[in-house]
Amino acid sequence: MKEERLAVVAMIRRARVSVALTVIAAVIAALGGYRIGLSRDRHSATTVVLTGTVTWSNEETRLIAFETDGVVRKPNDGDTIYSVLTDNWQDVAGTIHSDGTYPTCLAGDGGDPVSTDHHRAELTVIDWDTGGAQWMHVAVRVRCLD
Repeated sequence: MKEERLAVVAMIRRARVSVALTVIAAVIAALGGYRIGLSRDRHSATTVVLTGTVTWSNEETRLIAFETDGVVRKPNDGDTIYSVLTDNWQDVAGTIHSDGTYPTCLAGDGGDPVSTDHHRAELTVIDWDTGGAQWMHVAVRVRCLD
């Protein structure tokens, strides 16, 4: 009877040691994975929705100058230029266009590719760190407000 009891106690101790070693190995693996994840480049972008005025637009280059509501530029600040990289856009009536046409609130008059008409728009944008001093601003969605 005493031998059976000793065998059970030994089995319980081995099980505890096995569980403890498994937990330690899992913690080490998790910490290692976390460290590796921190060292890798990020491949995701966070979008921001901005409302403001398009002060200049060029349909041929798909570049626009955009002034965000509530942001006051310093006298020596240049325009914030956005690259419009979307084929889908929403007009004032709420219709979504996915036919590759240029948004009407960005387009010039009479076939002119350049517009300085100061139209209101809502942009969904991402900022892309190109490694230089300036970030590239990218509009991935355009919603015309007027």
